[in-house]
Amino acid sequence: MYSTGIKTLDKLLNGGLFLGENVLWEIESGTFTREFLYVFMKEGIIEGNRVIYLDFIYPPQALMLQLKPLTKTLPNGWENKLLVLDCFSESSGQGEFIFNDFYDKAPSWIRKVPSSKDPEQFHRFFGRIEREFVAPSTRLVFNSLSLMEHNWGREAVKTFFGHVCPALYAYQTLAYWTMVKDAHPREFCAIIEHMTQVVIDLSKEGGKKFLEVKKAGGRYDSQTYQRREYMAKGLEITLL
Repeated sequence: MYSTGIKTLDKLLNGGLFLGENVLWEIESGTFTREFLYVFMKEGIIEGNRVIYLDFIYPPQALMLQLKPLTKTLPNGWENKLLVLDCFSESSGQGEFIFNDFYDKAPSWIRKVPSSKDPEQFHRFFGRIEREFVAPSTRLVFNSLSLMEHNWGREAVKTFFGHVCPALYAYQTLAYWTMVKDAHPREFCAIIEHMTQVVIDLSKEGGKKFLEVKKAGGRYDSQTYQRREYMAKGLEITLL
């Protein structure tokens, strides 16, 4: 079993994640999603594995700022393990100069993906990433399916996910995918949920934040599926 980076979540999942698992995070705004992603990435780098983070939401300037709380806690040599792929600049960012200029002085671990606006080109690009960088225990984070759908359309995302999700399972990686709750038709969500091995719901209610495991292959303990309140302080997340 492999750690999520959160001991209390590992316990809920009967020890953590199995190699090959794709985890779908169905999220509500303001639920500290980024922290869940970052502790997962940090754990991978501490273990000595490669971590690939694909972000469709934020321009590279914002991404660098957001990643600071993570990168400053990583062990020496982390730059050789982390690959951040900016999928925003050419898709939502429409290739604006301000985003391209960033790469004149960007560190080597963050790269712009020129093909991110075209699903077929991106699919081919990701095939190269799989061949060059992906090995057993590689950790990947796709943030987010909702922005991919906004850029490409629903059918293109279903095609991409329908190929990449089982491929990553076969590669024996650990992958996180995020999706905004209530932003997609029920049928689309059902297809995505069906293909993933683990589904986790993050919500908030009355000032409190809750995590609920909706699906977790091979875990039969009823405790696993009970909704839990959680607290986040920096990169420390605890399920209560």
